[in-house]
Amino acid sequence: SIGTVTLNGQIYNQLSIRPEIPIGKLGVGLDIYLYFNDEGMYWDSWDFSSGGSAYKTIIDKIYYLRWGQPGDNLYFMAGALPSVTLGQGILVNNYANIMEYPQVRQVGLNLQAKVAGFGIELIHSNFKSATPGILGIRGSRSILPKLSLGVSFVTDLDQLAGLPDSDGDNYPDYYDFYPDDGEKHDDSLYWRNIYFEIANNYNDFDDWYNRYKNPYEPGSIKNDPISGLAIDATYSLSGEMTLYSQLGLLQGEIADPEDNSKTVDLGWGLVPIGVRTKLGPVNLLAEYRMGSRRFVFNYWDRAYDVNRVSVINSGVATRESQLYLYGKLNGFYAQAEMSVMNLFTLSSGYQNMQGEKWDEIVGGYDPDKSNSTFLSTIAINPSLIPKVGKAEAFYQQSNVLNPFDFTPTSSTIWGYNVGVEVSSGVMLMYKARTTYISDLENDGKFIPVESIQIETQFIF
Repeated sequence: SIGTVTLNGQIYNQLSIRPEIPIGKLGVGLDIYLYFNDEGMYWDSWDFSSGGSAYKTIIDKIYYLRWGQPGDNLYFMAGALPSVTLGQGILVNNYANIMEYPQVRQVGLNLQAKVAGFGIELIHSNFKSATPGILGIRGSRSILPKLSLGVSFVTDLDQLAGLPDSDGDNYPDYYDFYPDDGEKHDDSLYWRNIYFEIANNYNDFDDWYNRYKNPYEPGSIKNDPISGLAIDATYSLSGEMTLYSQLGLLQGEIADPEDNSKTVDLGWGLVPIGVRTKLGPVNLLAEYRMGSRRFVFNYWDRAYDVNRVSVINSGVATRESQLYLYGKLNGFYAQAEMSVMNLFTLSSGYQNMQGEKWDEIVGGYDPDKSNSTFLSTIAINPSLIPKVGKAEAFYQQSNVLNPFDFTPTSSTIWGYNVGVEVSSGVMLMYKARTTYISDLENDGKFIPVESIQIETQFIF
């Protein structure tokens, strides 16, 4: 592919070879690439200066390794994870580690295996990080011919690790006075030299400079983890219908919104009854949901890497710290996937739950609010349009009052992929992704972060 990419605020030309090689049950996807602009090559992605750097460089070039298919006795996908759901999805649903690709390249793992009657599943979102956004495990077993039980555990060992650190100096960009210079994070060395020229000593420098220094100290920052535990039961009826029930618990503590000097535990969510079935060409899923305060369903979703930790008016805030906004809720979730007359495929999900929502003005929970989610993906059959090799779009907005007024939040993600066949085996691909972050200089309003990638793909 030939195109452009934005890295650390700079635009680079991209030249990459992305072969996908099937060898029996093994599938190998590589992404061998070079970035360059008028200032030269971007060599950070080809760093062999140390063992750790060499490991990251090599692993970065593997887009994925796949063995088998989901449902086999052994299946794994290592590298890019476009969509992963753990169990029945109460904690992890449709998670993707590629939402910021290629600016952020993660190497994850989804492993599914059947051993001695037990089902085992592992999720690791990024082997390039010591603190991945998702580390999960699930075990399941059939206890009757049609009844199966499962237990899942998921954790994010440190949500603050999601803060961007462009220069890799352990000072996140938000706290770094020089986010693109790994040699310094504030002006202490500059002022230290001037202080010595005036005073001929450093005796009181620290006291004097304390008001100007970078307040962030990597060694003193405590990890901020969050975990989840879920149990589920599934029962297969005749035909293609499955009934299930699931209970999820989020484990952690956040500040009590009514008294910031105290902390409160996170909450629980329950699906007493859910059904998954197929009616003709339509795959249907429906759930009745109920939850306590400080719980949201599908906590680890498609947008998790984007809103794992954000910068808002009050500073840095993890997704967990915002759970106080959600009170006791109950309602339904429905999802449908279908192919319409071979014209296009459509997948849509909608949640509507009613109950409490924290009101900052009154300082308490408003008992008459809604919590809604809308997810949708549409793909047009490219054979119907001459010269079009791909045409698909997606939209997501989670846990808002009304997802159909399209007011951006940190959970909003939308994008599309359009491919035009230039000639036999050559396709011009246009990829667009838009996420949203809080603008501290504009009353915390959400502003778009656009990622555009234009490629020429040679398929042979």
